[in-house]
Amino acid sequence: MSVLVAVVVLSSAVCAFNTALLVAVVRRLRYQSELLSEVERQGVPARALPRGDTVGDFLGYDTRGRAVTPDVPAATLVGFFSPTCASCRRERARFRAVAARWPGGSERVLAVVTGPDASARFLDRLDPVARIVVDADNAMRHAFGIEGFPAIFVLAESGCLSWTGIHADAVPGLAADPVAPQPRRPHP
Repeated sequence: MSVLVAVVVLSSAVCAFNTALLVAVVRRLRYQSELLSEVERQGVPARALPRGDTVGDFLGYDTRGRAVTPDVPAATLVGFFSPTCASCRRERARFRAVAARWPGGSERVLAVVTGPDASARFLDRLDPVARIVVDADNAMRHAFGIEGFPAIFVLAESGCLSWTGIHADAVPGLAADPVAPQPRRPHP
């Protein structure tokens, strides 16, 4: 009988320990969840130049033949995407929604497709709300120091990065109402 009592007491102790451990794990998961939601609210930084750095020198052209340099107007939104990146395919729609509400309209939004398979077709749906740039030689990618995709930036004057991230919906400074898309003009 004393063996049976010892087994019951030991089983009860193990159950109590497991319950305490489970409660501690649930508390820790709640804490981690709060931390993650805070990070997502502030934005996960892009794997590229950090906020406050200045973009390197480059010269590119959008699909309409207009030159693109680091000397852009303040509060220009720039998104980098790669056709071989699964996250980029998902992020394009979010970026389009943000670009549609961006102050200054499509003239202050650059959508850059880069990589060995770079093609403007990858970003066709962004054309009404952004200037599309095909970075076939990776000059822009290197100027921004990009190591992973997607990468989204807000540029201040003189090519200084005021915000970096990987999720378009975390970008600060959105207008409340969508900006009417500019009609596409054929380039000469």
